[in-house]
Amino acid sequence: DYYLVSARFQNVSGLKAGSSVEIAGVPVGQVSGIKVNPENFAAIVEMKIDKGVALTDDTIASVKTQGLIGDKYIKLSPGGSDKGLQPGDTMVETESAVDFEELLSKYVMGKV
Repeated sequence: DYYLVSARFQNVSGLKAGSSVEIAGVPVGQVSGIKVNPENFAAIVEMKIDKGVALTDDTIASVKTQGLIGDKYIKLSPGGSDKGLQPGDTMVETESAVDFEELLSKYVMGKV
């Protein structure tokens, strides 16, 4: 049993459907789909979250990498709000994926 929520990101490079969603290193769901919002070109990540996990509306969703060059996953950091996240809600507090190629390119070109 699960419920669906989504999160809006500027960059989800390397993340894919089926990726893990974790809190404190414990799997609590999975990415069910990724699409682009045609109005602002943001990435919308749809997630299935276990029904027993109650998230707050100030939960922060971050795209992380397992190890240095491992698979991408979503890390959830619950906040302290008293208001719960409802099925179908969208998280707006997010941290996008770090693009190592872009960082390396800036470093090589001397822009870092």
